[in-house]
Amino acid sequence: MEETARLTESIKELLGGGREERLVQVLEDAHTADIGSALRELPVPERVHVFRLLPDTQAGAVLSELDDQTLLELVRALDEHEVSRILDRMPPDHVVEVVEELPKEQADKILDLMEEEKSEEVQELLDYPENTAGRLMSHEFVAVHENATVAQAIEHIRKAASGDDAFYLYVVDDHDHLVGLVPLHRLLTADPAMPVRAIRKEELESVSVDTDQEEVARLVQRYNLIEVPVVDGNHRLLGTISVDDVIDVIHEEATEDIQRLGGVPGDETVLDPPERVFTKRLI
Repeated sequence: MEETARLTESIKELLGGGREERLVQVLEDAHTADIGSALRELPVPERVHVFRLLPDTQAGAVLSELDDQTLLELVRALDEHEVSRILDRMPPDHVVEVVEELPKEQADKILDLMEEEKSEEVQELLDYPENTAGRLMSHEFVAVHENATVAQAIEHIRKAASGDDAFYLYVVDDHDHLVGLVPLHRLLTADPAMPVRAIRKEELESVSVDTDQEEVARLVQRYNLIEVPVVDGNHRLLGTISVDDVIDVIHEEATEDIQRLGGVPGDETVLDPPERVFTKRLI
């Protein structure tokens, strides 16, 4: 919170002094979570101005950090072409987090403006029921056939677009059924000529696409998992859910539980400024 407060003051000071070039440098070095928190404290016109200074990739990461109310206010103030361009640079599961908070008509229009392939990937996730593993999962994982050698698997990871963020190498059979996983550290220390099936871990936790997100969170907490594979009814590997996504779920569910105890509206968070809270509770 201290870092966020410092960043917020710096942004206000640089905006007031018209020092835009310095502001761009400050934003470039800041964490996206801190930028998201700082944007909450700015009036909408200044919020939009600062957001437009961010490169598309960073802007997308900041969108994922915003609470529902701030997100809606910002997206409403931006041109839909701007929003679609930014979403095109985000992973599909992060795009889902944004568009599912928008009014359906606006969400559909933005999806239509996005690149066709990315839009279809997002729509595929949106087709799963809300608050399920299918809606939460990412398609960015690395998998190899069980007959591949360790050397072939390592080369596959190097070439994979999602290889940089991989925690595990998933192992599948001829029909894409999940048959095991290999932690990357184990893969790197194995004999390059050894088949992956010889070093795979066969006993692993997985969830189906219709598993409730709270159950996914409980699974991660119980077994200290970094990532959970998601499978269909035939145990075919469809995606993965990272611990980062689960932390978001735990936060959301905890906030909702506390709100229910206090009779507080479901769209209110503990970070809302007093004037916003007062307006919501006045009636």
